[in-house]
Amino acid sequence: MAGKFTFLKEEFLIEGEWGGIDLGASMRHLRAGIGAGGSTVSEAAFAALGATSVVLTPVIVEQCEAIRVEFATDDGIWSATLDLAAQHVTYLNMSTGETGEPLLVRPEAGELAAGSFALERMGIPAMETPRGNVTLDTVLVLVYLQQHHAGRSTFGSVSAADMNLTLEVCFGVLDEGAARLKAQAHAARSRATRDATALRKANEQRQKYGLPTSFDLDMEQERYSRAADQHAGDLLRLAQEIEHHQGVLTGRDAEAARGLQAVSSAATAADQAHQTLASLYGRRGLARQRLDVAEAATRPRKHCPECEQPLQGHSSEKGLACPVCGQPDPGLAERQAQRALELTRAKEAAAAVDSELSRAQRCVQSAVDARRKAEQGAQRLAGRAGAYRAQEITPREEARSRARAGESEVRAKLEAVKARRQELAQVAELEKKEASSSRQAEEAAKAWAAAEGEALQHRKQTAKQLSQIFADLVIPMAPDKIRSAVIDPKTLAPKINGRTLKQLARSAGLVSITHTAFHLMVLEAARSMPLVVLPRCQWLDAPLDGLGGGPEGERLAHAVLTVCAEVTGSDAQVILTTPQALPAAPQGLYVTEYDSKRPLIPHARPESDDL
Repeated sequence: MAGKFTFLKEEFLIEGEWGGIDLGASMRHLRAGIGAGGSTVSEAAFAALGATSVVLTPVIVEQCEAIRVEFATDDGIWSATLDLAAQHVTYLNMSTGETGEPLLVRPEAGELAAGSFALERMGIPAMETPRGNVTLDTVLVLVYLQQHHAGRSTFGSVSAADMNLTLEVCFGVLDEGAARLKAQAHAARSRATRDATALRKANEQRQKYGLPTSFDLDMEQERYSRAADQHAGDLLRLAQEIEHHQGVLTGRDAEAARGLQAVSSAATAADQAHQTLASLYGRRGLARQRLDVAEAATRPRKHCPECEQPLQGHSSEKGLACPVCGQPDPGLAERQAQRALELTRAKEAAAAVDSELSRAQRCVQSAVDARRKAEQGAQRLAGRAGAYRAQEITPREEARSRARAGESEVRAKLEAVKARRQELAQVAELEKKEASSSRQAEEAAKAWAAAEGEALQHRKQTAKQLSQIFADLVIPMAPDKIRSAVIDPKTLAPKINGRTLKQLARSAGLVSITHTAFHLMVLEAARSMPLVVLPRCQWLDAPLDGLGGGPEGERLAHAVLTVCAEVTGSDAQVILTTPQALPAAPQGLYVTEYDSKRPLIPHARPESDDL
């Protein structure tokens, strides 16, 4: 049976001032309306002990510097102070004045957690096993009915593995030694299964390539190593040859480039010669026009310029006469001599232009011939470089690519052989590991089998006792709705009318009643069953949520509150938060009323939300 654990006081440090509420009574009823902070206070109390699963509301996070709860145990009165900024809890034994070191809420590996220290004060062993853990948060599910869990599964949001172990340990189905034996047997069986599976997969993998021996793999490795070295030698040789021929090709490419430059220069010269020839053709045309004019001027006129009739020759004794009008013309000889001179000059100019044009034509032909010769030389040099590349470099580059691909393939095969060689060594290790884990699993199974029979019998007996307590509590809450109520021996979870809570999910009233009855059952079991290691303390936050309104809801609420009042005794503590008054006043009942104008946290700022 767990030791004594009773809440005495809860306080909050806000702006340097401590204030809060007294909780010391066998049955403390906090009649708190909406906005009074009932859920805030209940969650903060367990957070101060080191719980990690509760989520503090903004009124705590934003306003409070610390939370402090006082509680009584068999070894004296204690206080737990949670520093919200540092997230550590300081425990003080108020009976002896001894103060412990601050304990982190979420400690590093190997350090004692604040929640584990709280479990020790409750008399519950904090356990970490391969099968699950017993922590303050899993025990919290059994001693605190959270309002936001009403209507959900029985055990809230903790993991199934942790909750199963916590139920077995806290209800006394397994003591700490038996729980560890079961966890060790489960873990050893899992390890043996994993090792056997790994060995089977490794052997299946080896079967794909014929189960070679170590000698076979060594021979393959040597063969592939030689082949890889040969490909590497070929690559080195080809790289050297390609480098040499690339040097020769570079020279030939330079010659081809110079040939192209010569083609460009010859083309420029040919263009310039053509431009010169074009200007000479123009000059020749002008010279021929002048020659025609000069020749026409020297020829005698034979026709009249007006009527174009033939002219008859006239002679004059007095001197030369005009051949047209027949009048004396003393300047005729001079003019004829001038015309003859101009004709001679025009012939000479035309002959000079023709000669220069002939020379220019020869220059153009020479330039065209030079360009053609340069083009042929450039084509020859380019073809020579291309032929050299195709003959000397391209085959070696192709051979290098083949050698590189061959080396990659051989090295991949070599790595595969090395991997298979390593797998062979791993198989040997897996065989040893599988044999060892199988032996350990057998030993752990034998150790657990020796205790399992007694544990199974005790589980059935415990479930039977819990079922009787649960039925005596839950049926009076709704006798017209509940025909049978038991605790499942396998899961230690409640069943109503043969149905689990998940199957009752559509009936919110039955789910809420089942939650309340289950927690009261935990309280009664802690009080009456010697092997149950749970504190005789329950904090029920809004257990009537989900019962509905109207006459039916009032009837169910009256029945639930009546049972709560009947269960409470002087040797236990129940803290009940409801907006309703209790229909009965058992001995030791202490009622305080709160609302949004008089909240449970007296010095919190009124404008804060969620109070």
